Amino acid sequence: MTSKIRVKDSFWLLLAIIILLDPNGIFLYFLAAAAVHELGHWIVIRLCHGTVTRFEISAAGGAMQYHLPRLSVRSEVLIALGGPLFGLMLWLVAGLLHHELLAGASLVLSIFNLLPIPPLDGGRALDCLFAPGHPLPQALAAFFSALILFLGIYAGICHNGWGLCLIGLLLTLERQTGLHSLRIQGKI
Repeated sequence: MTSKIRVKDSFWLLLAIIILLDPNGIFLYFLAAAAVHELGHWIVIRLCHGTVTRFEISAAGGAMQYHLPRLSVRSEVLIALGGPLFGLMLWLVAGLLHHELLAGASLVLSIFNLLPIPPLDGGRALDCLFAPGHPLPQALAAFFSALILFLGIYAGICHNGWGLCLIGLLLTLERQTGLHSLRIQGKI
Protein backbone atom coordinates (compact mmCIF):
# COMPACT_ATOMS: atom_id res chain seq x y z
CA MET A 1 0.00 0.00 0.00
CA THR A 2 1.35 3.43 -0.91
CA SER A 3 1.17 6.38 1.43
CA LYS A 4 -1.09 9.34 0.75
CA ILE A 5 1.76 11.66 1.76
CA ARG A 6 5.14 11.46 0.09
CA VAL A 7 8.16 13.62 0.88
CA LYS A 8 10.76 13.36 -1.87
CA ASP A 9 14.49 13.30 -1.20
CA SER A 10 14.89 16.60 -3.07
CA PHE A 11 12.88 18.35 -0.34
CA TRP A 12 15.17 17.03 2.41
CA LEU A 13 18.23 18.03 0.39
CA LEU A 14 16.87 21.54 -0.19
CA LEU A 15 15.95 21.81 3.49
CA ALA A 16 19.48 20.81 4.57
CA ILE A 17 21.09 23.29 2.16
CA ILE A 18 18.82 26.11 3.25
CA ILE A 19 19.41 25.41 6.94
CA LEU A 20 23.15 25.70 6.26
CA LEU A 21 22.80 28.87 4.18
CA ASP A 22 20.05 30.61 6.17
CA PRO A 23 21.43 31.46 9.60
CA ASN A 24 18.60 33.95 10.23
CA GLY A 25 15.85 31.34 9.80
CA ILE A 26 13.93 33.27 7.15
CA PHE A 27 13.22 30.03 5.29
CA LEU A 28 11.08 28.87 8.22
CA TYR A 29 8.69 31.74 7.52
CA PHE A 30 8.40 30.63 3.89
CA LEU A 31 7.86 27.05 5.06
CA ALA A 32 5.02 28.22 7.35
CA ALA A 33 3.52 30.28 4.50
CA ALA A 34 3.74 27.26 2.18
CA ALA A 35 1.99 25.08 4.77
CA VAL A 36 -0.88 27.59 5.01
CA HIS A 37 -0.97 27.77 1.20
CA GLU A 38 -1.36 23.99 0.89
CA LEU A 39 -3.90 23.98 3.72
CA GLY A 40 -5.91 26.48 1.68
CA HIS A 41 -6.01 24.10 -1.28
CA TRP A 42 -7.02 21.23 1.00
CA ILE A 43 -9.84 23.20 2.65
CA VAL A 44 -11.28 24.29 -0.71
CA ILE A 45 -11.07 20.70 -2.01
CA ARG A 46 -13.05 19.58 1.05
CA LEU A 47 -15.57 22.44 0.58
CA CYS A 48 -16.08 21.20 -3.00
CA HIS A 49 -16.84 17.74 -1.50
CA GLY A 50 -13.56 16.35 -2.79
CA THR A 51 -10.96 14.11 -1.23
CA VAL A 52 -7.19 14.37 -1.44
CA THR A 53 -5.85 11.10 -2.77
CA ARG A 54 -2.15 12.00 -2.59
CA PHE A 55 0.08 14.83 -1.38
CA GLU A 56 3.68 15.06 -2.50
CA ILE A 57 6.30 17.57 -1.45
CA SER A 58 9.60 18.10 -3.23
CA ALA A 59 12.14 20.86 -3.73
CA ALA A 60 9.78 22.27 -6.37
CA GLY A 61 6.88 22.58 -3.91
CA GLY A 62 3.75 20.70 -2.98
CA ALA A 63 1.42 18.79 -5.28
CA MET A 64 -2.01 17.43 -4.39
CA GLN A 65 -3.96 14.90 -6.34
CA TYR A 66 -7.62 14.91 -5.54
CA HIS A 67 -10.94 13.48 -6.59
CA LEU A 68 -14.14 15.49 -6.94
CA PRO A 69 -17.52 13.80 -7.20
CA ARG A 70 -18.46 16.31 -9.88
CA LEU A 71 -15.88 18.22 -11.89
CA SER A 72 -16.64 21.81 -12.84
CA VAL A 73 -14.68 24.80 -14.03
CA ARG A 74 -15.84 26.70 -10.95
CA SER A 75 -14.51 24.10 -8.51
CA GLU A 76 -11.20 23.74 -10.39
CA VAL A 77 -10.66 27.54 -10.36
CA LEU A 78 -11.61 27.78 -6.67
CA ILE A 79 -9.23 24.96 -5.77
CA ALA A 80 -6.39 26.54 -7.77
CA LEU A 81 -6.93 29.91 -6.08
CA GLY A 82 -7.53 28.47 -2.58
CA GLY A 83 -3.83 28.34 -1.73
CA PRO A 84 -3.03 31.95 -2.70
CA LEU A 85 -6.24 33.15 -1.03
CA PHE A 86 -5.27 31.55 2.29
CA GLY A 87 -1.76 32.94 1.82
CA LEU A 88 -3.17 36.44 1.41
CA MET A 89 -5.28 35.95 4.54
CA LEU A 90 -2.11 34.91 6.42
CA TRP A 91 -0.37 38.02 5.08
CA LEU A 92 -3.17 40.21 6.41
CA VAL A 93 -3.34 38.55 9.85
CA ALA A 94 0.45 38.37 10.27
CA GLY A 95 0.75 42.01 9.21
CA LEU A 96 -1.89 43.10 11.70
CA LEU A 97 -0.02 41.18 14.42
CA HIS A 98 3.28 42.83 13.35
CA HIS A 99 4.91 39.57 12.24
CA GLU A 100 6.56 41.28 9.27
CA LEU A 101 8.73 38.35 8.14
CA LEU A 102 5.82 35.91 8.08
CA ALA A 103 3.59 38.49 6.38
CA GLY A 104 6.27 39.21 3.78
CA ALA A 105 6.96 35.54 3.08
CA SER A 106 3.26 34.83 2.68
CA LEU A 107 2.74 37.82 0.36
CA VAL A 108 5.71 36.89 -1.85
CA LEU A 109 4.61 33.25 -2.06
CA SER A 110 1.00 34.20 -2.82
CA ILE A 111 1.85 36.73 -5.52
CA PHE A 112 4.34 34.34 -7.11
CA ASN A 113 1.74 31.55 -7.18
CA LEU A 114 -0.82 33.89 -8.77
CA LEU A 115 1.39 34.47 -11.81
CA PRO A 116 -0.46 33.25 -14.93
CA ILE A 117 2.12 30.56 -15.66
CA PRO A 118 1.26 26.86 -15.44
CA PRO A 119 1.92 24.92 -13.24
CA LEU A 120 1.54 27.84 -10.81
CA ASP A 121 -1.94 28.38 -9.37
CA GLY A 122 -2.66 31.49 -11.43
CA GLY A 123 -1.79 29.64 -14.62
CA ARG A 124 -3.93 26.67 -13.63
CA ALA A 125 -6.91 28.93 -12.89
CA LEU A 126 -6.48 30.75 -16.20
CA ASP A 127 -6.18 27.47 -18.11
CA CYS A 128 -9.47 26.32 -16.55
CA LEU A 129 -11.26 29.47 -17.71
CA PHE A 130 -10.19 29.20 -21.36
CA ALA A 131 -10.47 26.46 -23.94
CA PRO A 132 -7.32 24.34 -24.43
CA GLY A 133 -4.95 26.04 -26.84
CA HIS A 134 -6.49 29.50 -26.38
CA PRO A 135 -3.80 32.10 -27.15
CA LEU A 136 -4.39 34.42 -24.16
CA PRO A 137 -3.17 32.10 -21.35
CA GLN A 138 -0.23 31.05 -23.52
CA ALA A 139 0.71 34.67 -24.28
CA LEU A 140 0.45 35.72 -20.63
CA ALA A 141 2.53 32.75 -19.51
CA ALA A 142 5.22 33.48 -22.11
CA PHE A 143 5.30 37.18 -21.18
CA PHE A 144 5.56 36.63 -17.42
CA SER A 145 8.11 33.81 -17.80
CA ALA A 146 10.29 36.10 -19.92
CA LEU A 147 9.78 39.01 -17.52
CA ILE A 148 10.93 36.93 -14.54
CA LEU A 149 13.91 35.68 -16.54
CA PHE A 150 14.97 39.21 -17.50
CA LEU A 151 14.41 40.56 -13.98
CA GLY A 152 16.48 37.64 -12.73
CA ILE A 153 19.30 38.46 -15.13
CA TYR A 154 19.17 42.09 -13.99
CA ALA A 155 19.17 41.06 -10.31
CA GLY A 156 22.01 38.63 -10.96
CA ILE A 157 24.19 41.17 -12.71
CA CYS A 158 23.45 44.16 -10.48
CA HIS A 159 22.84 42.56 -7.10
CA ASN A 160 24.30 39.05 -7.33
CA GLY A 161 20.75 37.63 -7.00
CA TRP A 162 20.87 34.74 -9.44
CA GLY A 163 18.01 32.82 -7.78
CA LEU A 164 15.34 34.84 -9.59
CA CYS A 165 17.14 34.22 -12.87
CA LEU A 166 17.05 30.48 -12.21
CA ILE A 167 13.31 30.60 -11.43
CA GLY A 168 12.63 32.54 -14.64
CA LEU A 169 14.73 30.12 -16.67
CA LEU A 170 12.94 27.10 -15.20
CA LEU A 171 9.51 28.62 -15.89
CA THR A 172 10.53 29.52 -19.45
CA LEU A 173 11.88 26.03 -20.10
CA GLU A 174 8.74 24.47 -18.66
CA ARG A 175 6.66 26.51 -21.10
CA GLN A 176 8.88 25.47 -24.02
CA THR A 177 8.77 21.75 -23.26
CA GLY A 178 4.99 21.74 -23.10
CA LEU A 179 4.94 19.83 -19.82
CA HIS A 180 2.19 22.16 -18.64
CA SER A 181 -0.16 20.70 -21.23
CA LEU A 182 0.03 17.23 -19.68
CA ARG A 183 -3.06 18.01 -17.68
CA ILE A 184 -3.92 15.31 -15.21
CA GLN A 185 -7.45 15.65 -13.97
CA GLY A 186 -7.56 16.86 -10.41
CA LYS A 187 -3.88 17.54 -9.89
CA ILE A 188 -2.61 20.65 -8.16
